[in-house]
Amino acid sequence: MAKRVCYIHIGPHKTGTSSIQWFLKENRGELLKYGYLVPESEANHGAHHALARKLCGQELRDHEQSAAANFARALERTPSEAVIVSSEALEGLLRNRDYARAFFTRIRELNLEPKLVLFPRNQSQQINSLYSSVVKRFCRSEPFEAFVQEVTQRANARYSPLIELAATYDAELVARPFTGETIAHGVIPEFLRAIGLDPSRFPDTNVRRNEDVGPFTVSVARRVSRSIGAAGKQLKWLQAVRCKTKLAAYLEENSLADAGYCGLATGLARHIERQSRSDNDAFAQRVRSRPWADIFAADIGQEFMPNDFDICRPNESIEGRLGLAIRDITAVAEHVLLDPALTIEAPWNDFQRRGGWTPHAWIRALPLTPP
Repeated sequence: MAKRVCYIHIGPHKTGTSSIQWFLKENRGELLKYGYLVPESEANHGAHHALARKLCGQELRDHEQSAAANFARALERTPSEAVIVSSEALEGLLRNRDYARAFFTRIRELNLEPKLVLFPRNQSQQINSLYSSVVKRFCRSEPFEAFVQEVTQRANARYSPLIELAATYDAELVARPFTGETIAHGVIPEFLRAIGLDPSRFPDTNVRRNEDVGPFTVSVARRVSRSIGAAGKQLKWLQAVRCKTKLAAYLEENSLADAGYCGLATGLARHIERQSRSDNDAFAQRVRSRPWADIFAADIGQEFMPNDFDICRPNESIEGRLGLAIRDITAVAEHVLLDPALTIEAPWNDFQRRGGWTPHAWIRALPLTPP
């Protein structure tokens, strides 16, 4: 049997991944008519995180263990010529040597031809959006500038290693820029074009999911996370998921939900862009034959005004509401920490292990060792 093309959408985070995954879930039947199989997802929003983690060889929860077997059966039953898998977790997991080797070995065993679909984004905007996302999920609590310093120094902040990853495993890398224009017009039409489909065939491509939160939400989650850390405790993944859900519901019920967080000042944005310039240019020339500054001309050099409450103190009225919200969510978090069902000791319930941080396995230097 001829190999099927497998479009593997790897993100990264904060590039419209939730919108793409929701679209794929809602249009599975229509996509199948055009010869594209979208596997069933364990997640309500359509992401294939369980499948991606299983193919990488990670441990999963009991009800997710069959993800890869279900995927194989679906491939056997369908005559489709192409497959679409979407999980932004893969952008990090595939930088781990062991996980990359396991993933691509399994993809080849399934007689699939991998094509990695990536939406690189200018780092200033991406890091800003990423910070508000990880804070609201109770994953991080450090100040924004400390987060910037840590992220920009990490090897996996660079895009160029993904070129070598694709070459090592004989996978085509399909890179499409995620710009301000992409946000304005929607990422789904660009995604469909990237996988060889005409967006005009689909009437419902204007999907917006997982919008960024604002400074109030960030401040509440951050302060609560800091209080947990100060007490010598560390949230498990399930606990953090519960806290995030409770926080979102609380803010919505009390008309406190906000949007538009900005930790960036213009000078800090310029610093991030200088730090990233060399690798960005190398990546852009290889995959688009153009300088990064040409591709992201409207995104580079933007002016920013921070609204982070650690930087810009809110007025007395907001401070009062903020104090009350922090008190209430701290009580919620303390209750969550007491729930034994959320404290399971397993790799899938540990933030670092879920992200692929295993000793000596992270890709810091190339070349990789193929399977």
